[in-house]
Amino acid sequence: MGMKVVELDRPWVDSPFTVHGFRITTDHEIQKLQASCDYVYVAAKVKRADENTGRPAKRKDYTNTQSFQQALPQAKSAHRQAKSVVKGFFKNLSLGQGFETSVAKKAVKQCVDSVIANQEAMLWLGLLKDVDEYTARHSLNVGLLSIILGRAEGLSPAELETVGLCGMMHDMGKSKIPLEILNKEGAFSDEEFDIMKTHTTLGYEILSEKSDIVDEVANVAHSHHERLNGRGYPRALPAEKISYFSRIVAIADAYDAITSQRVYSPAKTSLEGLRILIGAKGSHFDPELVDRFVECIGIYPAGSVAELSTGEIALVLPSPLEQRNTPNVLIVRDKDKQPCPERTINLDEDIQDSNGQRIKIKHLISDDAFGIDLAKYHEQGATLAG
Repeated sequence: MGMKVVELDRPWVDSPFTVHGFRITTDHEIQKLQASCDYVYVAAKVKRADENTGRPAKRKDYTNTQSFQQALPQAKSAHRQAKSVVKGFFKNLSLGQGFETSVAKKAVKQCVDSVIANQEAMLWLGLLKDVDEYTARHSLNVGLLSIILGRAEGLSPAELETVGLCGMMHDMGKSKIPLEILNKEGAFSDEEFDIMKTHTTLGYEILSEKSDIVDEVANVAHSHHERLNGRGYPRALPAEKISYFSRIVAIADAYDAITSQRVYSPAKTSLEGLRILIGAKGSHFDPELVDRFVECIGIYPAGSVAELSTGEIALVLPSPLEQRNTPNVLIVRDKDKQPCPERTINLDEDIQDSNGQRIKIKHLISDDAFGIDLAKYHEQGATLAG
């Protein structure tokens, strides 16, 4: 338990594992390894030179205290309140007005309580992404993803509230960026990009004036675009100067941006987003935190749209942790990509197609493919998971 499997004694495609490298977290995974392999390779724990960045020495082990169905109503309430708060902040700041951090703290605490109860419920609520409200919605999602990563890291509830506030407020400086730059379609000119990059310093200045929030919130706003190779902005900090919470928020920020539709860029799938993060381990992002993020998000997050090996299109449903690579799915389009009677199948079971082959997820596809109304399934979440 806890060991990271980095290689098998056979090709990954010949095993029941669909991800190249994973940390063992369940007895079910051990049993699958024993049934499939004679031996595996595991990663050694090597202390890094830049490890002293505030990572907690003591960690808390979390387990869900509620089922997805039980947690979803509370998560919806917390999500709705937090979204309203973030939208209000950006509106007030753009008008030159102030904001009450006590309201943000209360909203973040509700989100932390929901994530502790069942993180899958809050992840499910990230299913719908409104491109017209990108900045505010992105800030909310980064806060939630930071809490989820912090939970996987074993942070205390108080620390989760801090990292959630860091994530939720990391882009406050964008309220001072001209809208014609913020919402520009197409690539920035060098001058426009220089202006856009000032949002980190502007956010730091806005948050530094708040005496009722910890300094780390302003620090993360300043540092979330810094990179371990020293090529980030605005200060080109070396790795040892980038704080632990800044590293968490940087990963959450990049993942949500990659997997969101923008005015100038289509959304990539969750799997593509994770592959990009993995490819930037060590150069841009903290390697251990990227590995942890991949573990807690999973390669097939609930709410993803997938094409199965049969050619059918399915929605990935909230599933037990031990089924992260073989989840329950709801088939919503037939092999010709046409609407069909919906049915749920459990990919962890050996369900075979008409040729006697086990049905698997072939790949993830974009959320807007084939006219699927995700809003309908978003509202039916608890029913679908049941």
